[in-house]
Amino acid sequence: MSEEEASPVIDKKENDFSDDDLQKAWKAFAEQKKDAGDTERLVLSKYVKKGENHSVVLMLGSQLEVSFLEKFDTEVVQFLRSELQNDHIVIRTEIAEIESEKKLYTSTDIFDYMVKQNPDLKDLKDRLGLDFDY
Repeated sequence: MSEEEASPVIDKKENDFSDDDLQKAWKAFAEQKKDAGDTERLVLSKYVKKGENHSVVLMLGSQLEVSFLEKFDTEVVQFLRSELQNDHIVIRTEIAEIESEKKLYTSTDIFDYMVKQNPDLKDLKDRLGLDFDY
């Protein structure tokens, strides 16, 4: 038996892909899974982007969503590797720090929130002599 027969060489695909190609492939996988459960659809609705070294970064909202992904991550990786012609693709997850949204109940809370968005509103309120406190 020669050395060539003893150790077969497997050619790995290593095509470069763009972020746009990744988005299309991700949407295609999500389309295939449209009849999947709610947890899978939740994960597949999240934002993905191209990372370094053939990685795909998936932005998730919590550790719970990471556990949902673990149920079908192998299937996703295989699909992306096939679609993007790159056998080195891996999925990395990042948990986005989502600021807990404070409920705005009073007019003062709403106004303070709006002032954070546009500080000129405070000046306008003062100029017009408006008072939101009852």
